[in-house]
Amino acid sequence: MKVNRIAILSPGEMGHSVGRCLLEGGFDVATCLTGRSERTRSLSGAAGIRDVPDLNELVRDSDLILAILVPDQAVSLAGEVADALRRTGAETAYADCNAVSPATAREIDEIITGAGGRFIDAGIIGGPPGDREKTRFYASGPHEDVLTRLDGHGILVRPMGGEVGRASGIKMCYASVTKGTSALHAAALTAAEVMGLSEELLAEFAESQSQRLKAMDGVNSLSAKAFRWIGEMREIAATYEQAGVSSGFHEGAEHIFRLIAESPIGHERPETVDRNRALEETVAIFAAAARRGQDENRKG
Repeated sequence: MKVNRIAILSPGEMGHSVGRCLLEGGFDVATCLTGRSERTRSLSGAAGIRDVPDLNELVRDSDLILAILVPDQAVSLAGEVADALRRTGAETAYADCNAVSPATAREIDEIITGAGGRFIDAGIIGGPPGDREKTRFYASGPHEDVLTRLDGHGILVRPMGGEVGRASGIKMCYASVTKGTSALHAAALTAAEVMGLSEELLAEFAESQSQRLKAMDGVNSLSAKAFRWIGEMREIAATYEQAGVSSGFHEGAEHIFRLIAESPIGHERPETVDRNRALEETVAIFAAAARRGQDENRKG
């Protein structure tokens, strides 16, 4: 199958970077910004992605749709695209690149395939593509070869073979460690601050695990990511449960990211994070939010 025209839904932090790389690779990249936020519109415009206001037209005229958004919206977006597939009679390929469990990927497969589309299970590992980042797109399912047409154009496509769910599965397992570790770091630092032990804990890490302390600096920017990772933790918990492994840790991680997202700095985004704020200040904000939660639970 020839792939020239690619639709990205939606061109947010990851999506707009992928779109920019594909444009540089000679592909025609478009999106539908109807109902999208001003931030998404701004990112899309900066990347040079063409806006097609009518979803039916976008679906009909695209060879491949890349769904890249928060996991909470993955199923509903697939439903919207499926409706457009039925209305237009198109057989467009649809790659769900969201952080969802294998079970959710199979659910989306049924939605898209049932409407006449060709489904690709995809899992993104790595940050937005750029000069330094080699973003990996794992792909599985009977139509995975469609996604391989994008390999080398700012992203690396790694076909896995086999059934739908394999690509989502590797994404879930990988993110369970990387983002799960971030949640653990944030939880430990926040709990220590609530108990008045921050100074002692940081001193101990500096003495005995300096590399771990360096990794904990990542907590300082979680305010820009937590809102996106809440749903992802639910999908990871579901993946673990389906695999017969405890879902409890990532249910806890979901709680931590929700606490951060609902804190006074949870509105920050990568381009607006306060780079001058010290880690200790950030943790103090999270601890204050945790104390408020404790007070509300007692009153309740």
